[in-house]
Amino acid sequence: MSDEKPPQPPLLFRPDTFFLKPWRGWGVVRDARGRTLDRFECHGQGQTGTRSASTKMTFEFASGKVQTTEWDILSDDEGHFYARDVRTGQEGRGHPIGGDFRWVFMAPAPGPLGRWLKVRSQATYTLVAPDTALGVTVGKLFGLTVTTVVTFFRHVQP
Repeated sequence: MSDEKPPQPPLLFRPDTFFLKPWRGWGVVRDARGRTLDRFECHGQGQTGTRSASTKMTFEFASGKVQTTEWDILSDDEGHFYARDVRTGQEGRGHPIGGDFRWVFMAPAPGPLGRWLKVRSQATYTLVAPDTALGVTVGKLFGLTVTTVVTFFRHVQP
């Protein structure tokens, strides 16, 4: 008789399923030099439709700013995902990379002299446990990193 445990199934992050259940998160926003610009807590939950999913996300920053997004998420038969924030019209495209998932989109980021810039952003999500994910978003302008956001997400009981 063997004491070996059966192998664990691979952890695969899918945005249309992870963000459906209620979740909470914590994170930090950093500038190009890695200095902390702000910290935040976030929470949200989603719902399914006939061919899509949607999720509402609220970010509450230590600086007092509150940002809420409402994403409609669609996928095709080839594993490509499309998302649109119904509040701002911001759009993103995503696809799995191994067990991770990556979104690519244009997003506002703080720039010099307090001005906001539109930067090309890549958000990569990794499932680290069945109910826990890590998200790393890197914003680049002309190929140079100008902002990084790291977020830890965890499912919570409703």
